[in-house]
Amino acid sequence: MIIILEGCDCCYKSTVAKQLSKKLDYKILRGSSFELAKGSQDSLYDYCFDLTKHENLIIDRYIYSNLVYATNFPGNTKLTHGQVSNIENKILSKAKLIYLHARPEVIKERILSRGDDQVNTKDIEPIVELYNEVIPKSKLHTYSFDTEIYGSGEIVEDIVYLVSEEGFS
Repeated sequence: MIIILEGCDCCYKSTVAKQLSKKLDYKILRGSSFELAKGSQDSLYDYCFDLTKHENLIIDRYIYSNLVYATNFPGNTKLTHGQVSNIENKILSKAKLIYLHARPEVIKERILSRGDDQVNTKDIEPIVELYNEVIPKSKLHTYSFDTEIYGSGEIVEDIVYLVSEEGFS
């Protein structure tokens, strides 16, 4: 099973990843970042495609974040829709996409209290808008959690249930 955590900054992705990793004994790998998007399109695609070969993995940001952030931050390498489709087809039967989100106002408050080196509060609304376009187009089975309503512990418990034999469909 591959669990993909997606969503804007300050929506509990890393917190949920760490808690899930402890509960499920899954490794966590970064699937998209500003650092990875500085390389060539081929190297980014190869890296993302190689992640599909893993089992029992949590991916903290992946191909959907690349589409969002590379669009909003010019100069970053962006995967093509064909590359995204190839990756999705490869993991379709063994991955669950978890979309963690909140209203832009809430995310802005969290960023101001936490701080962020890469993303500024003025970037949040365009990022959230793009996620709202990109995530529904995913071929993967997607679960959505509003992090204003659910805490990281509740989200982790739901995900553990989803990937358990009882909850896995």
